[in-house]
Amino acid sequence: MFAIARCSEDKYFIQRLEGPLLKFALQVPDFRSNSDIDQWIDLLPNDNIQDFTLHISRGDNHKLPSRLFAFHQLRDLKLYKCAFDPPPTFKGLNKLINLDLQNVVFAPKTFGNFISNCPSLERLRLMECSSLDCLQFDAPKLKFLEFHGVFRSISLKNSPLLAEVLISFSSMDFVKENRFSFDLIKSLSCLPALEELHLQAYVLEGLAGYGAPKRLPITLKTLKTLHLSDMYFEKIEEISCALCLIRSSPSLQKLKITAFTFDVVEAVAEFLRAQKSSDCSLTHLKTVNMQLFSGAESEMEFVKYLLASATALEEMAISPHAGNVSDGGESILNELKQFPRASPRAEIINSEKKW
Repeated sequence: MFAIARCSEDKYFIQRLEGPLLKFALQVPDFRSNSDIDQWIDLLPNDNIQDFTLHISRGDNHKLPSRLFAFHQLRDLKLYKCAFDPPPTFKGLNKLINLDLQNVVFAPKTFGNFISNCPSLERLRLMECSSLDCLQFDAPKLKFLEFHGVFRSISLKNSPLLAEVLISFSSMDFVKENRFSFDLIKSLSCLPALEELHLQAYVLEGLAGYGAPKRLPITLKTLKTLHLSDMYFEKIEEISCALCLIRSSPSLQKLKITAFTFDVVEAVAEFLRAQKSSDCSLTHLKTVNMQLFSGAESEMEFVKYLLASATALEEMAISPHAGNVSDGGESILNELKQFPRASPRAEIINSEKKW
């Protein structure tokens, strides 16, 4: 291995220890010069490095030198605030397993080609990579995908092992454009191994014209865990589409909802009261976790509906919103335990207490 011993303005010292250099990490608090970083990379042997991290905290994006793409033993690559443009001679990183990119700018049409040339890739994180307009790639061994940013189209056709997907958006202005919401769910439904999905509830609103509030014309047959965050319980469209997705996930076992409720809207509660449990037989759902629960009428009706529909439910966990609930949620839970339950085994819990 190698160890970095000292760094000054103009000189770089690497002290050789026993064994090859396998891991290298460089954090730059304030980026000013490409050449300084490139000199570090030039010192590294490209036939041994398995784990490489370059973290630039602020300043311009660093244009990665071509030499980095010749580290053929790389298994783990983490880049922060970089400009990504593989050279024409790039033929792939065949051993790369984990790729973590944050605030990375891609040259046009490079992202999909790069991913396709990393056939062993299993984990991919893309955070605030603003130049990605289309999330499209082939990744036959990919198992985990996390994305935060903006894209307008998605295609994950050749990802047969992709089991866990987390998608959130830094801007919602585009979500209602055309068929975005439906195309997103349709693309996810083509993943034969998908078991866990995390979405912001807002992105589902575009499903309103495709079967909400009942079922979609497509199903997420293999989905077992669903987390919907930032759910506005004062918006009928959002609640309707969330129910639609839940009903279209016949194998669902775990459901997590993070509420985002400010106002009381009677129309939402009336809408939920009108829903029939017979329209949604959740025969596999075992656990529900409601976070930031304020006890608004629409939230209570949503829980009532789930309790009446989930015939195999074992646990309904309520985490009260500390800023909106004065007694730690005790009065809310006392009311919830009066609701009918389709499952005789269903318990309603709050932190350490069981009701």
